[in-house]
Amino acid sequence: MNRSERGLEFKVGIFVFMGLAMLGALVVQFGRLGEGLKTYYPIVVRFPDASGLLKGSDVLLAGAKIGKVSGGPRMVPEGNGVDVPLKIYSYIKIPDGSKFSVGSSGLLGDRFVNVVMPAQHPNKFIAPNSHINGAREGGLDDITREGSALMTDLRGTVQKIDTAMDRLNKDMLSPETAENFKSSMQHLNETTEALAQSSKKIDGVIDSADSAMASIKKDADDLQNAIADARKVFQSATQGRGLLPTLLSDQELSANLRALIANLRAHGVLFYRDSAAKIDMNARPQAKPTPKSGGAR
Repeated sequence: MNRSERGLEFKVGIFVFMGLAMLGALVVQFGRLGEGLKTYYPIVVRFPDASGLLKGSDVLLAGAKIGKVSGGPRMVPEGNGVDVPLKIYSYIKIPDGSKFSVGSSGLLGDRFVNVVMPAQHPNKFIAPNSHINGAREGGLDDITREGSALMTDLRGTVQKIDTAMDRLNKDMLSPETAENFKSSMQHLNETTEALAQSSKKIDGVIDSADSAMASIKKDADDLQNAIADARKVFQSATQGRGLLPTLLSDQELSANLRALIANLRAHGVLFYRDSAAKIDMNARPQAKPTPKSGGAR
């Protein structure tokens, strides 16, 4: 075998060795052999319900794998949940106060343990062999159970509605009830018509009352105007300088005027004489003469 063939065989051997080394590294990294080479610390999480959570399920922190479930759920003596043992990578420190829950990758995906860190900056971390209380997130089975309960309630509600409709058909929609309702509607129509007629009559009475009030107001205004005119005439008669103010103010002139009228009525114009003055003089009482002092006896 010459030197060139030996060099080729050596190169092929190196290539095959490198391929086998890379394959072994992949097996160690992604296979169970790599998991066996890592170190863990255990913690126990108590869940009220760990349905679907199996041994070997992943433990995720913010989407990154930090461990796995080391065993199946175990019933606690108190009977208020199950304990699930976890194995966490030794180089992972979980902040104290983190929340553990059973999650699901989709509605039909596998179950896993999800860890949510607290919002504040952690002061300490969960120690190995700690017992922690966890919660459970809703999945397809939870939705199915809730849907079954909802359907049961819905069936009960539908039955109640059917019963109520049957009672309504029997009691409210019976022939007697329909006849009474028809009679009530007829009475209501008659009452409405009578009310409409009464409203028309009331409108006529109101219109007549409005006309009467307008007439009364007009008469009152006319009366006030007449009173005002009479006041003006009286004021002009008493305060002016004509015959009427003179007759009202001069008594002697008024007496002479009455005597003139009386003479004209008694004797006429042709045979006029002043008899009224004589009557007036006779009607006046005669003054008694005053006795003289020292008269004859």
